Amino acid sequence: MSLTGKLVSDQVLIIDYLAVSEKERGHGLGKHFVDYLRQKAAAEGYQKLIIEVESKETLDNRRRIGFWQSCGFLLTEYVHHYVWVPETYRAMYLPLIADSRKTTGEELFVYINTFHRLSFRRGGKEES
Repeated sequence: MSLTGKLVSDQVLIIDYLAVSEKERGHGLGKHFVDYLRQKAAAEGYQKLIIEVESKETLDNRRRIGFWQSCGFLLTEYVHHYVWVPETYRAMYLPLIADSRKTTGEELFVYINTFHRLSFRRGGKEES
């Protein structure tokens, strides 16, 4: 299961959630699904995939980050603090085009926050 969002004008696809049932994990389904999303986003002209991961150093979080890194995602250093949840997050991204410039976590959270604002506060309608 995955929840994604497109920011068409920014040419980014955000993976907000990705879940594989516990009994189905370890068979490559998650990687297969991420590859499907990568191919679909690239075919539609998107420049990068973005995700956020919890930044607290726990075994589960290290495993999640390791999964995303094994799919080609790059982890940024910036730690983001939301006002409505106690957990802190870091952004990861997968470039879909050749880009020599490194993307920062602060830049990625602008996209993530835009996605959240459009998805949860206005029902997906862009503000005028």
